[in-house]
Amino acid sequence: MRGWKEVKFRMTLARVPDAVGFLEIKGAADGAAAVDTAVKAAVVEILQTRVVCSGKFTVLLAGQTAAVEAAAAAARREVGASIYDYCVIGRVHPSLYLALFDQFLDCGEERKKASPLPGGAVGIVEALSIAAGLEAADAALKVAEVDLFELRLGYAMGGRSYFAFTGTTGAVKAALDRAVRSAADRGALGSSCLIPQFNAGKFPFMVMA
Repeated sequence: MRGWKEVKFRMTLARVPDAVGFLEIKGAADGAAAVDTAVKAAVVEILQTRVVCSGKFTVLLAGQTAAVEAAAAAARREVGASIYDYCVIGRVHPSLYLALFDQFLDCGEERKKASPLPGGAVGIVEALSIAAGLEAADAALKVAEVDLFELRLGYAMGGRSYFAFTGTTGAVKAALDRAVRSAADRGALGSSCLIPQFNAGKFPFMVMA
């Protein structure tokens, strides 16, 4: 299985796939079985596998939309009740794709860290699963002109996820509303907030790391 270090150098905007799939599985043994089944079911690439909090084994895969859907469906059938949650995202937003590998767009450039818009608003959404968080983040980025600057997936969060984005107050509100609706529709909304005129100097976002 490919790990983070093996694929890190290939994560650029030029290589954003047609679709990504994400599986959250209860346990490493079933996780390994899911990976094996997925790659045998369709032409997909396993970009990342990890073990996160609550003993979940996560799988990130990519390829053409139909192939990702077929691979994810086959993996779910293989492990049955061991699937905790999953998602397939077609035409994944480039900013979300980069953030999956700890890279962010800041002023149009790819960086390891990004910052809230000075004097702008910040939206934060927490989801009860990683898959629900990814789907909500993608929806938020597609509905309004906002910049994603934080994405946390499961680790040290009891298997939950959260993401933060910045922009004008109107854009952040539109993105937040869409993200909240996405997570709520899955029954996986944890919490959310909108902070207008976010002051990073008085409230450094890194305190939430």
